[in-house]
Amino acid sequence: MLTLFLPLAQVDAWLPGVVLLGFAVGVLTGLFGVGGGFLLTPALKALFGVPYPVAVGTDLVQIFLTGAVSAYRHGRAGNVELRLGLVLGAGGVAGAELGVRVQNALASIGKVSVSGSGVTLLDLVLGGLFATLLAAVAALIWRETRSGGGDGDGVDTRVGRALRAVRLRPVIPLPLSGRAGVSAWVPLAMGLCVGVLTGLMGVGGGFISFPLLIYVLGVPTHVAIGTSAVQVLLASGYGALRHAGQGHVELLLVLFLTAGSVLGVQVGVRTAKRFRGPRIRRLFAGVTLLGIAAIVWDLGRQLLAG
Repeated sequence: MLTLFLPLAQVDAWLPGVVLLGFAVGVLTGLFGVGGGFLLTPALKALFGVPYPVAVGTDLVQIFLTGAVSAYRHGRAGNVELRLGLVLGAGGVAGAELGVRVQNALASIGKVSVSGSGVTLLDLVLGGLFATLLAAVAALIWRETRSGGGDGDGVDTRVGRALRAVRLRPVIPLPLSGRAGVSAWVPLAMGLCVGVLTGLMGVGGGFISFPLLIYVLGVPTHVAIGTSAVQVLLASGYGALRHAGQGHVELLLVLFLTAGSVLGVQVGVRTAKRFRGPRIRRLFAGVTLLGIAAIVWDLGRQLLAG
């Protein structure tokens, strides 16, 4: 009763839990402009036992659908540097292709032994990457907001000033951000790196591009949310197509996750309007800790069962 059999994953999932998880991810998408994959992918693995390849493919389809709603809502609110988002997305598409190929290579290796326990190399690498990246992002944001820097909506850093000084053409104007502009090669490279994570880990990349837009390009927090949503939409769309072609998408799981997340996006977008930049960034840092906890718990469970 109230369970959903997932034929690709060969597991039963508790239906209310799936919808609630989708709602939580939708809130994150609307609030931070991220796809929520940094939490959804490890949550599907840890809570429902969905293998990483299927979790990644399913996650990307859900991120694309939810991201479309988020990008539209933020666009209407005037929070999107469209040209910047498109360049980030172009780099993200190229990176997603590379990420898919890396995942296939890792999956082909199979299990490795860790302290006498067997765990697949893909689980070990993705779990380690998720935990490391989430911890780094949380530490960066928490340190900045606790130090009293960036009390307004924007943040100015030494790295950001150096990269904005690069004037290789073409230069993208940033009218909403109050900046003179940035060389297109900078966000293109950023998008490429983030796109690798999209194809490999099933994340829209927003949990990386969101802080990068703030701390590297100096984009105000609310504009970073909307612009990140555009990058997430493009990169996740391409990644979803690639994984769907490999049979890694549970359509029923996508349906119920999306049902919850569409409502969650509305809540997230409205909530974002009520908070100033520093508070949004602190909330984001706190949420990443949930992702780390899910990853550590799942890897520990596998090693003990090994």
